[in-house]
Amino acid sequence: MNAPSPSGARFRLVLLAVLFLGPVIAAITIFFYAPEWFSGRVNYGTLVSPARVVPDLVLSDPAGAPKPGALRDKWSLVYLAGTACDDRCGARLALARQVRLALNQNRGRVQRVYLAPDAAAAAAARAQLAAGHPDLVVLAASAAAARAFFQPTDRDALYLLDPLGNWLMTYAGEVEHRGLHRDLKKLLRISRVG
Repeated sequence: MNAPSPSGARFRLVLLAVLFLGPVIAAITIFFYAPEWFSGRVNYGTLVSPARVVPDLVLSDPAGAPKPGALRDKWSLVYLAGTACDDRCGARLALARQVRLALNQNRGRVQRVYLAPDAAAAAAARAQLAAGHPDLVVLAASAAAARAFFQPTDRDALYLLDPLGNWLMTYAGEVEHRGLHRDLKKLLRISRVG
């Protein structure tokens, strides 16, 4: 029987090393020297970087009772409302409701907040939206203070706040159910608060 030649054994060893170590070396090289290949967006909404702490807005319920800290302890999808809720407002609130319900067992960790510009608008919104949105938290805040903080560029934007009162993301323009749901699901999975 013929014994393999030393050069054939070396060739096989080099071939095995290239086959097994080549992909690892290529992956490390690409990761460190071509990171733009991995810079795909991982979130759907627009990230607020760095996150901004929501100031102590003077919040009250539709009856005028003060509600300090209403934007804390839960993840909040905030809709900055005008004096009345029109069809576009209703569509955005319905989207937020569907996304919250799709979170299943985690839906108790998320609240939907309708931030009206004054107590009269909050009372009118509560009366208008109570049947279709019984879990909607309707609050009144100074319109000037809320708008000065969020500086809205889209009147139908949704603002995501964490349970510590930090503004993390904005969902403006055409918002898809799937993207918003994926962002919230991911945040709730990795979050230790709320």
